[in-house]
Amino acid sequence: MTDKELISLLEQATGASLNEETVKGLIDQRLAGVLGAANPRGISLGAEAPGPRLGFSRFLGDVRRLGMGQAPRHGEDLVAVAPALKQVPAARAKDLREGLASAGGYLAPAERAAEVLSLVNNYSAVKALCREVPMRSQQITFPTVSGGISAYWVPEATDTSSVDYDQADGFTPRSTPTFGQLAITAQVLAVKVVVSNQLLDDSDPGVDQVLASLFAETLGTAFDVACLRGAGTALDPISGLATRVTTNALGVGAGFDFDDVADLIFRVYENAPHAASVPVIGHAKAEKLLMKLKDGQGDYIYRQPGQPRNETGSQPLLWGEPFVRDPNVLTNLGAGQNETQLYAGDFAGSAFVGLRAGLVVKTNPWAEPYFSYNQTCFLAEARLGFALSDEKRFAVLSGVPTA
Repeated sequence: MTDKELISLLEQATGASLNEETVKGLIDQRLAGVLGAANPRGISLGAEAPGPRLGFSRFLGDVRRLGMGQAPRHGEDLVAVAPALKQVPAARAKDLREGLASAGGYLAPAERAAEVLSLVNNYSAVKALCREVPMRSQQITFPTVSGGISAYWVPEATDTSSVDYDQADGFTPRSTPTFGQLAITAQVLAVKVVVSNQLLDDSDPGVDQVLASLFAETLGTAFDVACLRGAGTALDPISGLATRVTTNALGVGAGFDFDDVADLIFRVYENAPHAASVPVIGHAKAEKLLMKLKDGQGDYIYRQPGQPRNETGSQPLLWGEPFVRDPNVLTNLGAGQNETQLYAGDFAGSAFVGLRAGLVVKTNPWAEPYFSYNQTCFLAEARLGFALSDEKRFAVLSGVPTA
């Protein structure tokens, strides 16, 4: 369709007399309106708009008001995640639409979403140990080399250009590397967070940290559980450590002792010899028992910060490795429901958490029983992924008694 044909159709639709210049002006005005509704701070369309930043409490308060059919007090700062955003060019609105489980909701201002997601580490022991990978799409793939590479010492002045050269007998095929792929898929994690309406009505910057911590605790706990024992199914899409680790799935012997801990740690070092450390994750009930264990020389293997062999440390050590207390580790396992597990691994080098920027919040302010208690239940959606580059670099010890 030519420009003249398009202008003719617009004249028929509007009844106005138009030319190229007037059409350009209308398009510029409409585009400015769309971009104004989609705040640059929310979807990174350009430089940050002037004016005060929208606090987290104000943002949640406006989401609640919109849900009640009221006008928001700071509406110019809200970005709606809805079909209307299709008016924004696809490349620019991609982060708002891709991977969302459903339409609706509002994208939290970028700086506020970052505050919440950074606090998730305080409530997810696993996430805090892993290598974090920022994601710009729903999935990110890394090439990996799983083996097949050999190195040779070459005598001086020897021609090694031949594909058949070998140090021992002079002729053998060169090694062929084995390549693989590590894919991290960002899954939508949706959690319910209940907030007192008084906090929202105050819109006080002082409560922003309280609300951010509340959202972070709920998201962090759910993600931590998924990383520990996610099933990798449609409704539980992340495959956790208990599901992925099969090579080094260990069990306690006749009685839980130092040998079990040593086996757990060195199963990891056998497959990750260059690991800087092998953190051990366990419940506080297991930690209490570990504090009583001694090695072959009669020395306690658990050391609190400030104790000998951990004088300058900031966290407990278990036989020289960091011990991380995690309340999300199950303690009701075994026939008597009195057993727990310990997890160990090269988290810093072989465990990855994918994080897509953005936090979407939606609500129904009239939902019961929250409405009767002057509360609002929000549904927060974040996009996170978890993957291991090699499950053999991790180990799980089952059958650890809790008392």
